[in-house]
Amino acid sequence: MRGLRQGLIALVVIVAVITGVVLNARPIPDSRPVAVAPTPETTTTVEPPLASSAPDLGSLQEDVGSVLVVSWRGPAISTTLRSLLDDGRVGGVLLFASNFSGPEGVKALSDSMQALASTACLDHPILVMLDEEGGQVNRVVATFAPPSELVAGAGGPDHVRAVERESGLGLHQLGVGLNLAPVADVRTNPRDQVIGDRSFGSNSAMVSPLVGAAVQGLHEGGVGATLKHFPGLGGAAGDPHVAIPTDPESEAQWQRVQMPAFQAGIAAGADAVMTTAVYVPGLGAGSVPAMFSPTVVGRLRTQLGFGGVIISDSVSMGGIGARYSLPDATVLALAAGNDLVLLGNGDPAYEGEAMAAVTAAVLAGRLDRALLHESAMKVNRLRDRWGRRFTHCRSVRTV
Repeated sequence: MRGLRQGLIALVVIVAVITGVVLNARPIPDSRPVAVAPTPETTTTVEPPLASSAPDLGSLQEDVGSVLVVSWRGPAISTTLRSLLDDGRVGGVLLFASNFSGPEGVKALSDSMQALASTACLDHPILVMLDEEGGQVNRVVATFAPPSELVAGAGGPDHVRAVERESGLGLHQLGVGLNLAPVADVRTNPRDQVIGDRSFGSNSAMVSPLVGAAVQGLHEGGVGATLKHFPGLGGAAGDPHVAIPTDPESEAQWQRVQMPAFQAGIAAGADAVMTTAVYVPGLGAGSVPAMFSPTVVGRLRTQLGFGGVIISDSVSMGGIGARYSLPDATVLALAAGNDLVLLGNGDPAYEGEAMAAVTAAVLAGRLDRALLHESAMKVNRLRDRWGRRFTHCRSVRTV
């Protein structure tokens, strides 16, 4: 079965490439002169060609690569991973602690991504991202690593802003472009098993200004900021890394408790908002995880007025992985309105299958090509703002 699946994937990629060539082909004008001999009784009028109303969507391969974020295990950049970044045109990498040893290891990987973007002739930087929330979730152990949000928040908004400014500056110097922080969840359920002191607290009125201050501090330090975990994990019992939890909150309760902190972060200029795996039937998602629900994801655009990048939580979390394959989850996340998908699997070969599934879904009409392009453009603007500058198409010197 594995061999058959690989064969099918190869076929899909070949079809995608051929289709891309056909779609991007342009007719070559005939340069031979054409003799026109109008009669005295008639006048020949040459009408200008009608402009095409169809937008130029560019390369499907480029767009698919732009909306995916890959991960891997260990410090080495394997041939398969390099192919995803080079041939696959993937525009983002998520680093975990296993990928590096100390701050210098992060800088070395960022340097590698910068060089790869150059030699691969990418149009936009490869955006390096990681989780530097504070406290128990600090991927980089360094002097700039912040304390937990609960601890930092006790000092008030100005203190939080200063703490995140220092953290952002440290990450920027290492070549990190996007921090997957701050946590905007308001923790109200004592049976929560995933947020804990990662939240600024349990009072929405107190948490909201702290979230806004954190976004401002990260920007002042030189990195992008991501609000998470929309629509909020603080009211649910359990941990989506193990099993998808359920939050029974009503619409009115959500608007009063969880929504204000996300509003504050968006007002402060958050670059991205991360959706997550939680059941929220009160918000119209039924039995669909929030990150796969167009109704829930769409609230970011319609109800909160967010115009930035909507990024999914890892589609390889235990709760998601128990119900969906990585390729299926990736397509579902994009179909729901996420602009960028964290694959998070750590296996570049399997993540390549997710890329092939997205391409196949577009060609089959299950994913809207124009909407995919819009997502890619949002992501590319994010890459241009926070990614490391590189020399376009720099040649590799061989000896």
